[in-house]
Amino acid sequence: MTSAAPTAAAIVLCGGTSRRFGGIDKTAQPLGSATVLDSLLVALPAHWPIVCVGVQRELRQTMRRSVAWTREDPPLAGPVAGIAAGLAALDDLDHLDDCRGSDADLVLVLAGDQPFAGEVAGDLVRVLHAAARTIDAVAASDDGRAQLLLCAYRRGPLAALLTGDVAGGGVYRTLAPLRVQTLAVAERVTLDVDAPADLAHARGLNAPDI
Repeated sequence: MTSAAPTAAAIVLCGGTSRRFGGIDKTAQPLGSATVLDSLLVALPAHWPIVCVGVQRELRQTMRRSVAWTREDPPLAGPVAGIAAGLAALDDLDHLDDCRGSDADLVLVLAGDQPFAGEVAGDLVRVLHAAARTIDAVAASDDGRAQLLLCAYRRGPLAALLTGDVAGGGVYRTLAPLRVQTLAVAERVTLDVDAPADLAHARGLNAPDI
């Protein structure tokens, strides 16, 4: 797919405990000339507003893009609470002149430990934009299973499922009512850096030069 992607907003979840990485921030681990998180962010379309959910951390200045930060409530309440916090932060960004397009219908949700996920951001949004309104989301998949933390959503149906107390909620259980279409992607795109072995594997792939 080569056509320009419609404008979307991106929510990047960075609020985990990195338990399998010994409690060290896995998104800050070096990958090529960047970090895991930088590698993801730099691949997103430059004009998209981005909200990162988690403890604010330093990004490489060479990225030259604005990223807003927020926290899930309560902290460490899980990815569903993180998505809800990201949506709320986007509502605030909608009123800022330097975040044009953040009031778009489409929202991309990504996990911050997926360094190559940004490569398919535009494709996911394009497919959802072109899909019938009966489709609520388009998720990446390398094995037939929808990756709901690498997924483009229509904002209304997503927000409708995130009302009330969502702390500790499971992603697949909470979002089960959505009608989700999958988009086949390369295995590297869905790689999560959960443990040191995953980081070693990612380093063996082509990391972006930032």
